[in-house]
Amino acid sequence: MTAKVAVISAGAYSFTLQAQLLADILGGQVFVRPFRPAFPPDVMIIIGNVDVIPSMIPYYASSVRLILYTVIEGDFPPNPIKSVVNVYRPYIVTPTNYVKSLLESHDIHVDAVIPHGIAYLPPSNVPAKDIDFLYIGEHQRRKMPEWGIQVLKRVADRLALVSSASSPTVRDIRPRILYNSAKVPPWPGVPTASDKDIASLYSRSKFYLNVSANEGFGLTPLEAEAFYAIPITPRLPALTEHLGDCPYWLDIDLNDYEIWQYGVLRLHLYHYDPGKLTELALNAKWTEERARACAENASRYYYKRVYQHFAKLTQEVIA
Repeated sequence: MTAKVAVISAGAYSFTLQAQLLADILGGQVFVRPFRPAFPPDVMIIIGNVDVIPSMIPYYASSVRLILYTVIEGDFPPNPIKSVVNVYRPYIVTPTNYVKSLLESHDIHVDAVIPHGIAYLPPSNVPAKDIDFLYIGEHQRRKMPEWGIQVLKRVADRLALVSSASSPTVRDIRPRILYNSAKVPPWPGVPTASDKDIASLYSRSKFYLNVSANEGFGLTPLEAEAFYAIPITPRLPALTEHLGDCPYWLDIDLNDYEIWQYGVLRLHLYHYDPGKLTELALNAKWTEERARACAENASRYYYKRVYQHFAKLTQEVIA
């Protein structure tokens, strides 16, 4: 039996992209609020942060099988999602064991861990590289903490940056190449990065210099690997689960983090030494052997492969 699947994207632009990839594999439809399905689905998948998902559930969700595909980067008020669990008895899926542990710390059962899929397969030939460092992240404290901005400034003349061009802090970095993120309002004189632009930047870059303070999954360094870019990154818990052995890792103290009150969330921002991450970046050597190891690792997460696990799950849910 083939399940009729509706996929609802809750929140960030990246969730909409994941919803589209899932729907392609499952033969489903993607919806955003207001939710007006053209058919009564057998399975409804809601993708988003754990704090947003409760507000995204349609009134008749009790009549369908519900799967929550959720992520978080720290602590959250558990009662709203626990109420959803009590009422709808959903299957809960996370993209990493790190996120699974955060939910389970509140006695919320997680049924499966299925990594996010990426839309890119590595090209057979290594592309020409004319950019040393690339980073993609909006100007907010998790993506660009104060200590991460210090790193970006120190490599600015070799950096391509996709961020919030309206921010004076971002413009003050003065990167070699600056694009405005498609997730934020446009800014005069700075081009907004299209999906084609992002793929080109991945292709041209030797290294993906990740300066974020935490990730629930970490899609961009994995996508960069698919284009033979080698990540340079703090050893954040979620990233160690899927980036493989090819990155240049900076060890961090997992007990050394600060709490960022982001709405109702208490996100964990891991500290790292910006001087040491800068030194790691400046001393990193790009080699084709290491880059090919990155690309081979990324190929395991191509969405048409990894989301077969979701296809199997949807069939189990309605069985």
